[in-house]
Amino acid sequence: MLSQTTGAGPRDKVTFDEDSRRGAEAALRVSVIITTYNRRQALLETVKALGRQTMSLESYEIIIVDDGSTDGTLETIRRVSLSCRVRVLGAAVNCGISAGRNLAIQNANGCYLIFVSDDVIVPENFVVSHVETLERFPGHWVVGGMSQLPSLRETPFGRYLDDLEESFTEARKVALIAPGIWELSWPTARNLSLRRDDLERTGLFDKRFRVACEDQDLTHRARDAGIRFLYNERISCVHNDQVGDLRRYCLAQRPRTRDTVLFCAKYPAIHGNAMVARVNGYVSWRDGPMLVAKKLVKLLLSKDAGIALVEWLVSVGERWRWPERLLRRMFRLVIGLNMFRGWREGLKLLEQEPLD
Repeated sequence: MLSQTTGAGPRDKVTFDEDSRRGAEAALRVSVIITTYNRRQALLETVKALGRQTMSLESYEIIIVDDGSTDGTLETIRRVSLSCRVRVLGAAVNCGISAGRNLAIQNANGCYLIFVSDDVIVPENFVVSHVETLERFPGHWVVGGMSQLPSLRETPFGRYLDDLEESFTEARKVALIAPGIWELSWPTARNLSLRRDDLERTGLFDKRFRVACEDQDLTHRARDAGIRFLYNERISCVHNDQVGDLRRYCLAQRPRTRDTVLFCAKYPAIHGNAMVARVNGYVSWRDGPMLVAKKLVKLLLSKDAGIALVEWLVSVGERWRWPERLLRRMFRLVIGLNMFRGWREGLKLLEQEPLD
């Protein structure tokens, strides 16, 4: 069952009608929310997997926000036939991931919300496991596990990405509180569940974060509301990264880093002196000679010609099978140059449009 709304736009705040909510909850418990932009092939696999859940079909809905896609996403989703309820909300222009999620939240009927990326393949017990964990641990938000496609590890850069993802997960674990369940320092909204009521205390996603840091920003407000975070490694999903190449990854870092500039500026006392800000910011009198030199070198190499040169060297190294330890250093260099460029672009944007 599929319904569609076009031309919709997200609002800044959400209010809940308790009577209408109680009526909806009687039959429908969970709203699974996906925002997407020009990812129709990956999205198709995600939606099909969500349609094969052990949760009763009457108990959950899938809400897809097409954020101004131009690749035929809406037409692709129309051809999908699922037994559960599927709703598609279309934005006329690309507004960013935060605005898209807010729009979905405004239209959700479930008392539980599950946010999942458009390139994640979920197991059949995905929805049930999220709900069971939420009910077992009141006052917590739940993050599920993520692994990469086995094919990703067939290339040096794929192995680097896989190891990087694993290191991020391990770094966020605080303490084991039950078999397979860890207290978590920072959640990610790629695979996140929460009670809808919690958003009355935290507010919605900040629409200024178009690509990244929207979940970290919401985390600060959730902490202030007394909410804690869990990682359930048994909710094991697959990141269906269908490209996984260095160039694509680097280009994605630029807008993400621009949003990180905004995030650090929003929380200057906490993140204003973060390592990413220190190594990518403008030269300061507090910088030592080595850091000044590194910034000047990155300023030169982060131009188009410099990045192209480093990428060419990486391709030569991969073709000639240079030692993987050396290749990983080169991966970090080219990624760092793109982050440096994105950071400087973010600083300029912040100068043009300062935070309120």
